[in-house]
Amino acid sequence: MREMTDNPVCANIFAAGFVRTIGSTIVTAYTPVFFQRVFPGFKAKYAMLNAMALIGCGISSSLLGGIISDKFEKKSYMTKANIIMTGNVLSIPLVAMAVFSQNFYFAMIAFALKIFVSGSYQAPAITMMQNTTRPSDSGLVVSVYTFFAYLA
Repeated sequence: MREMTDNPVCANIFAAGFVRTIGSTIVTAYTPVFFQRVFPGFKAKYAMLNAMALIGCGISSSLLGGIISDKFEKKSYMTKANIIMTGNVLSIPLVAMAVFSQNFYFAMIAFALKIFVSGSYQAPAITMMQNTTRPSDSGLVVSVYTFFAYLA
């Protein structure tokens, strides 16, 4: 825990990851309720499109985030942080566009794009923590981060 609190990179990522996980859990729990109440006739389509969005957009977001991180890390040390911040900031208007829409397909596209832009947060965050700690503490830092993210 000392490494997590003494290292400012780890402390900030730890706090942001905790809050982001709580927010993600809230959105994940609210989304099916929203679609069932606003678009009750699209229950089966929602289930299929949501699964496709989570799989397709989630995996591609993680891979693309890692590729961008690796490619541009040498140009700017803020690359990983910018990927995380940009994705999370872009997800806010996408959720708003989805919940204020009266069109099922538009709302699904907005939620899928939200998954895509915000899905690449964990790999850059963990890499930043690993890059700023001693190699002997790296596994412990990642374990503590993961434990508290799941606890959130």
